[in-house]
Amino acid sequence: MLHVQAISKQFGAKVLFEGAEAHLGYRSRAALIGPNGAGKSTLIKIILGQEAADSGRITRARHLSIGYLAQEVPKFSGNTVLGEVLRLDGRRAEVVESKRELEELFSRDTTAAADPALLERYSRTLEEAEHLDEYRLEARAKEILTGMGFKPRDFERSLTEFSGGWLMRVALSRVLLMDPDLLLLDEPTNHLDLESLLWLEDFLRNHRGAMLLVSHDTEFLNRMVHEVLEIDQRRLWTYKGNLDSFVEQKEQRLAVLRSQYEGQQARIAEIEDFVRRFGAKATKARQAQSRLKELDRMERIELPDDRSTVRFRFPPAPHSGKEVVTVRKASMRFGEKVVFRDLDWVIRRGSRVAIVGVNGAGKTTLLRLLAGKLEASSGEVRHGHRVKNGYYAQLQAESLNLGKTILEELEQVAPEMPVSQVRAIAGAFLFTGDAVEKRCAVLSGGEKARVALAKLLLSPSNFLLLDEPTNHLDVESRGVLLEALRDYEGTLCLVSHDRAFVSPLVDSVLEIIPAPDGSRVVQLVETYDDYLARKERELALSKPALPAAPASAGTSGSAAAPEAARRTGPSNNQRQAWERERALTEDEISRLEARQAELNTLLGDVATYSDKSKSMALAEEQRQLEKTLGEKLARWEELCLLLS
Repeated sequence: MLHVQAISKQFGAKVLFEGAEAHLGYRSRAALIGPNGAGKSTLIKIILGQEAADSGRITRARHLSIGYLAQEVPKFSGNTVLGEVLRLDGRRAEVVESKRELEELFSRDTTAAADPALLERYSRTLEEAEHLDEYRLEARAKEILTGMGFKPRDFERSLTEFSGGWLMRVALSRVLLMDPDLLLLDEPTNHLDLESLLWLEDFLRNHRGAMLLVSHDTEFLNRMVHEVLEIDQRRLWTYKGNLDSFVEQKEQRLAVLRSQYEGQQARIAEIEDFVRRFGAKATKARQAQSRLKELDRMERIELPDDRSTVRFRFPPAPHSGKEVVTVRKASMRFGEKVVFRDLDWVIRRGSRVAIVGVNGAGKTTLLRLLAGKLEASSGEVRHGHRVKNGYYAQLQAESLNLGKTILEELEQVAPEMPVSQVRAIAGAFLFTGDAVEKRCAVLSGGEKARVALAKLLLSPSNFLLLDEPTNHLDVESRGVLLEALRDYEGTLCLVSHDRAFVSPLVDSVLEIIPAPDGSRVVQLVETYDDYLARKERELALSKPALPAAPASAGTSGSAAAPEAARRTGPSNNQRQAWERERALTEDEISRLEARQAELNTLLGDVATYSDKSKSMALAEEQRQLEKTLGEKLARWEELCLLLS
């Protein structure tokens, strides 16, 4: 479907990647990972045709449709929520035209009708045409918007009434409605609450096309992908399996690389020692020159940069009283809107609490109330003895002094700390070298958020309140924060949709449950992991149950089956079995195609033929693979006919 072939790209002296190779089949589920600045965004732009590679090329299937979600909040016009999602920029007309062209080709060229690639494209076109049918399109759009957390009353509201996070949900809904061949999603979970995140995961599992995901949400990637593409050492490495599997495989690869590096360094030292000792002696000059030539010919092994991040401990703060915050009969309202009412709650010293609930339920409002940034409309919120708050808001970056440099902002809150240590903490949040001399005015939104978070970690406090702290952090910075919070001795109150981040940090859960007359705030008698499991069960129960397929279903390969099914019509059970078999067959075809691409690369390399037995084994594997692939494609074609 899409091939990245020998792509190279550099900016000035910085080489992002050289000879990058990757293959995405029609059922690929891949994560694109790498440290900030490695070139993920650049590779995405090259795939989209928005930027040119220095060399190499991107090969796409004809009429390949790509749905792309960028990290930046889109600039929408004054359209309504539903109107914007339904605005497909002529995609439906393109699909209809593609369907017509393929059907004309099949009618005049009988060999085309037997081409597996054309049949695959035709099947996808039919499926997309069904999803984009004008009679079903609006219903699907509303279904997706509901999954994204919008209420029916929101559908006709103007986009100008919504915050950036909700506008990102509109953009994501529009991409999902397109049902493209390839979903290319850059940080799709950043602005989602848990309910919408679980819904998105369920939706993506049923997506028939391919996916390439960029995300710092490790739990999300582990659930979604079975392949990882990593940009590292100017190359694009491919690993099979999810993110956990990638970590194991990469460590194995690096262990081999380190061993090879150590062996090569020992050989280099040996040669240099020989030349140093004998290079000037006439009897040994020839041998010395020969070994120098060996050094010149040697392809030096490079180890990846050491990205081990600093360990950081929060500065000590005085112990607070046993009751950190006491809330009695507290209510919050803005005008006529009641956020929550009659809240009674005591946060005790050392507690670690996750505040959960759907977006709009009042999580941020409650956190600001606890931090003393808001006053209760009624009731009482009292802080305990010697409580010192440390509050991080999603808009905390707005508090930065734009005229100061990053280093100056950090030194301001830690004047007694050595500058070397301040720089190390800045480095943990991706500000290294001269980057700390940048003025805050020129930083992006994500960079400002990271500076604000670093400032918080440098400030002594015994009561931390964090609102979505990981949204703009890469994996390394997120790890720094997680380890620091695990060692933190104060009281913690946290709002975050990042499940892998929250789970090891909290020991209790407070859920805000929306209600027409004001949300109810409930302290749960379950762990955070229990809460997650319950939400997943609730999502599963909210979906309509499907009848189970019989054990023998889906095994028939009879050529008469398609015609018989057309005459009598398949049962629901039969269709489900065929759909499952087709999905499994598509996965197998993708795997075989990926291996086929690897074999083609190996057999196209002259060095392969230096080992005769190896080259013969590869050629035999290629012949057997082509036979198996042909059988799988034939069965897939038959299943498509059965389901048409």
